[in-house]
Amino acid sequence: MPAHAAESAHRPLQVVPAACRLRAQVLAALARGADDSERTARRQAVIAVLDRVFADVQPDSIHAFESILNGCLDVGYRAEPLAAFVFEVLNRRWAARVRRRLARAGQDPHCDEVADLVAATAEAVHGLLRGACREQHSLRYALLLAIADHRTIDHLRRRRPEYRESMDDRSDGGAPWTLGTARHDPEQQMVRRQRLELARALRAAVLEAVNELPDAERAALVLVEIDGRGYDEIADALGVKRTDVGNLVRRARLRRDRTLMPLLRDIPGLEGHIGFGELQDQRALRLNMLRWTTEMGDGVCARCLHETHRLHTGDKGCVTRPAEAASAALAGAR
Repeated sequence: MPAHAAESAHRPLQVVPAACRLRAQVLAALARGADDSERTARRQAVIAVLDRVFADVQPDSIHAFESILNGCLDVGYRAEPLAAFVFEVLNRRWAARVRRRLARAGQDPHCDEVADLVAATAEAVHGLLRGACREQHSLRYALLLAIADHRTIDHLRRRRPEYRESMDDRSDGGAPWTLGTARHDPEQQMVRRQRLELARALRAAVLEAVNELPDAERAALVLVEIDGRGYDEIADALGVKRTDVGNLVRRARLRRDRTLMPLLRDIPGLEGHIGFGELQDQRALRLNMLRWTTEMGDGVCARCLHETHRLHTGDKGCVTRPAEAASAALAGAR
């Protein structure tokens, strides 16, 4: 199970304490009554959003967090207390993601820079909230967590220009590549380059295969592999029965794998069906292949994970899927 999924499963998101503080701040602003009618209406709408979520049987959940966040943004509330709410709920999980990234890069996961990177993440999220101006918002827990990953990757690259993270970017003994080794040993430099090229080619093939999925299957796969959500939450998010979620995920993986197999024939080093068989033997990778693509290099654009855009690496621009492809995908989902 992915690390953040295990965390979600065993440690429910602490939403209620932060939501209560947000509610108290909004009520205090209403009690002062010095603002114009538009601001008063927004604050009253926020209280209504919070009351609806508090009535949920599981308010300490990712679904509740997203409902409060997007509900507040939908009514035009982007004030400082909302950013404080997000920080209170997510700051420990941001810190966990930062430490994991640092450890994978061979850095001290308990260094003083963790707090700086969490603060940089909070600042980036605050900017995202201030700029949110859609009629209906769909910010996701996974997207906000991914910002901590990207801030840490940027930090590592500033310190070590040679650093390019991938799942294979380690020596055979499992130790991180050292700068001295990478710079002065031509043979290891070549091996490292080959591993990176192979990992990038595989990532591109996985994204291409996932982009061919019908919308419902793609959404289910993203929610289970990237967000780490349980079947009940996925059923609520997609508007399907809980018993249908497993079928959607299974069909998504089978369809993805069928599309992936011919793509692998063009990747040197994987040898088509043989290479695919080796990948399938690694159960952890097979069940989390999409998540793996988000954890190497620039990762995958987190925003497009939950849109109808084509999935792409973080260093490339967003591209909307062709209308006819989207229509065919919806027809397939039905």
